Amino acid sequence: MQWKIAGLAGLLAQSSLVVAQDEGALPLVPVPGWATPSEPLAVPEDVQGPLFLRRQDNFIRLTATGHDYFSSQMIRVLQPQALEIGNIAIAWNPAAGEARVHKVMIHRRGQEIDVLGKTAFEILRREDQLEAAMLDGMLTAVLRVPDLRVGDDLEIAYTVPLHDPTLREASHGMLFIGDSPPPGRYRLDLSWEDGQQPRTQLTPDFAAVATRADNRIAVQIDNPATLTPPRDAPPRFGWNRVIEFSDFADWQSVSRQFHGLFREASKLAPQSPLREEAVAIAASTSDKLAQAQAALELVQQQVRYVYVGLNGGNFTPATADETWERRYGDCKGKTVMLLALLGELGIAAEAVLVNNSGSTDGLDERLANPGMFDHVLVRARIDGKSVWLDGTLPAVIEGR
Repeated sequence: MQWKIAGLAGLLAQSSLVVAQDEGALPLVPVPGWATPSEPLAVPEDVQGPLFLRRQDNFIRLTATGHDYFSSQMIRVLQPQALEIGNIAIAWNPAAGEARVHKVMIHRRGQEIDVLGKTAFEILRREDQLEAAMLDGMLTAVLRVPDLRVGDDLEIAYTVPLHDPTLREASHGMLFIGDSPPPGRYRLDLSWEDGQQPRTQLTPDFAAVATRADNRIAVQIDNPATLTPPRDAPPRFGWNRVIEFSDFADWQSVSRQFHGLFREASKLAPQSPLREEAVAIAASTSDKLAQAQAALELVQQQVRYVYVGLNGGNFTPATADETWERRYGDCKGKTVMLLALLGELGIAAEAVLVNNSGSTDGLDERLANPGMFDHVLVRARIDGKSVWLDGTLPAVIEGR
């Protein structure tokens, strides 16, 4: 399972682009009315480093149908190695909506050069984790800015949809500034339409400087300091400079949302071949623990792992029948298939969302957010005890 959350994109990060596909033109539209870029910060005379962020704006707007992410940057190129910022990549999930570009400009000694008047974005389908058996269906618009020079200011502005097709209008995420950002001006802005106010939570450092108005929370910081968490301290002590937002009232609300998805996906068709597999398992042994192990081995050995995030699959599991028919699936598909088999065997079981990365320290202090989970497995009840089953793990060969 792969979860996405809103955040600040790395300025110099480059995506791996594979399998080019013409997906049409990227719309060029004005900056949305809810997004007002900040004023560029003057470049200090004693500035050091390859670049200076005159402006880095990261805004999120919540609407009745989800939320959009607006990014606007003006970056001064100070050294030749920073010219790679002219390799622009804008990634988004087409199942959530359409990306829009607002401007790409070069500012050079009082002259404004409209880059999009000379060239255009190329849209590619990006599958940069094929070697890890992951298909996410993301699109990437790429542009190589021509004639970018040292001393130029490069200005970029675009908006992408960030809401998940499965959760639709239920928004969640965060805006943050990292521990070691380049020098410059940073503005984070969370706003919402009338009737769409989310639950919000700011870390103490942001709460002290945030401005609040009708339907808006904003933080602007110039040249944020480098943060160094206490040595050997738990991760929660490094949780700084964050704005959280969520439409989920609590963690139980997240649980209820996904319980229904997995329950429906685990229902078998009347003539499902998986019913025959369950009958065969039941005929081989009456021991419930042995039956559960046989069902687990079937899922682990007969269905190969492939993450499928296409068409809303980031959160929505494929059905048990679909997973068995194509003989591949991710943790969601394998989980619903295992739930279906256990249900046929009369073994009580449920799906459990987990954080597999180990970054759960302080989770109880965070707003309820599905993005905090990256995996799902099965908890079965056998002979009054909980048994944890993970269909994505390799089968364990016992000496028997």
